[in-house]
Amino acid sequence: MKLHELIKKTNDILKVSDTGYVGYIKNTGFPSVAPRSFCTAPNIIHSYISTGSKGNLATAIVDNNKISICVHSGNDNITMIGTAHIITDMKVKKEMWVDWFINHYPQGVQDPGYCLIEFNTERLSLWVDRESVEVKMTDIMKVQSRCGSMCDTCEYQESHNCKGCMAVKGKPFWGTCPVASCCNDKGYDHCGQCIEMPCELLTSFSCGDDAECDKPKGSRLEVLKIWDTMQVEDNNIID
Repeated sequence: MKLHELIKKTNDILKVSDTGYVGYIKNTGFPSVAPRSFCTAPNIIHSYISTGSKGNLATAIVDNNKISICVHSGNDNITMIGTAHIITDMKVKKEMWVDWFINHYPQGVQDPGYCLIEFNTERLSLWVDRESVEVKMTDIMKVQSRCGSMCDTCEYQESHNCKGCMAVKGKPFWGTCPVASCCNDKGYDHCGQCIEMPCELLTSFSCGDDAECDKPKGSRLEVLKIWDTMQVEDNNIID
């Protein structure tokens, strides 16, 4: 399975997941695992969970913010490894508030026991569709193509000595790529920056029925959204 297709399947599983198993190190030095509900649908970039402000998880994060979150669905297993921090911004805490939280925090958003945790993924350990993959987020976030294909892990690099559309200016081993050419002409780093995304041409490459189209459909579109989202967040940080 191509990496961008695996990313699509992983995100599809996460989008319908409401619970993750959080692994953390207690102050005793021993690991612990606790199930926690997601505030919103998680994704491979970051997730939000809630816990008691004086509970084991919250106090452990203060001492060691390196944690993992595992999501299990059928025969698939997604483990996200990264860092967590406690959110104190009341605006974000309100946005992430879920109605049934009132059962745990009777004073609502202002309840001192309501602790919101943001988790940022640094690497993934995946077992999806009987494929095992370990991948760093820095590798996923690296723009490798114009269309969202993960060229760095493509089998054609070795078998056809293909350097990827960016290196060969839109002319890979099989000919001139119309998607890459269009992106080059418009001066974009990738199609995710284009206001017309997904255009008819890109959709035909990602969602068509040809053998080289994505399976599942739209996998490259998923990667482009990730690239564009991270670029916007980086720009906001700079500002």
